[in-house]
Amino acid sequence: MESYTPAPVLSLRQAAFFERRVAAVPVALDLELGRGQLALVEVEDEIDAGALADLCVGLTFATLGEVLFLGRDWRAQTYRENLDRRGRIGSVVQSQVWPAHLSIAQSVLMPRLYHTDHSQDEVITEATVLARRFGLPGLPVGRRETTTAGELVRAACVRAFLGTPDLVVIHDEALGQIAELGVAMAQALTAVQDRGGAALWIAESAGVPAARFVAADHVLRLGGHGLVAARRMG
Repeated sequence: MESYTPAPVLSLRQAAFFERRVAAVPVALDLELGRGQLALVEVEDEIDAGALADLCVGLTFATLGEVLFLGRDWRAQTYRENLDRRGRIGSVVQSQVWPAHLSIAQSVLMPRLYHTDHSQDEVITEATVLARRFGLPGLPVGRRETTTAGELVRAACVRAFLGTPDLVVIHDEALGQIAELGVAMAQALTAVQDRGGAALWIAESAGVPAARFVAADHVLRLGGHGLVAARRMG
C-alpha cells in the first residue's frame, strides 16, 4: 500500500514577484513550507514585505508561476473558496488597520466565529487565554482610537493564533518594538507546529527582536535573486 504524503502547507513555485529595488523586473520565488516548519524571511523594503505576505495568503495572485496553499493554487479557486481557505490562516499583519465600526474584541473574535461552529462563549474563553499569554489582562474592549499601539499588536497576535490555523503569517513592523513578546510568540508558534501547521515570519533587514526566540527551519532573504539562504536575523 502506498503511503500518503500530505501536501506542503505553502508552496511558491517560480512565483513572479516585482521586488522594488529591481524596477519592473520580475523575481521568481521558490519556497516549500512543510507541516511543522517555520521560515524566517528577511526583506529590506516594508512594501515588499507586505506584498510577499499578500501573495502567500492569496490576497494577490502571481502573474507567473504558482502559489499553493495546502496543495491548491489560489488562482484556481473561486472568491468564496479562497475566503473560506483564508479562514485557515492566521495573520499578524498591519496591526494598525482595524475596522472603525467594530471594537477590537469584535475584530479579534469575528473570523473565528465566522469560520467555525464554536459558540461565542467558547471562542471568548479561548481568546482570553491567548490575550493573557500575550501580556493583556483580557481582550481589549475599546475601539482602535482608544487602544494603545502595544495593545493593538498584542491583539493582532491573539487574532492570528486563535483556533487551529494551518498557516500563520507574521508581518508586523511593530513587533520589533516589543521584544518581550518573544517568549509568548515562540510558545504560540510551537503549538502551531506541534499540531502540523506551519509559519512564515517576514521581517525587515534590521531584524525583529522577538524572532530571536524561535527556531527556524528556513532562514531566507528576499532580493533581486529571489529567496536565498541567509544568516540568522538578529
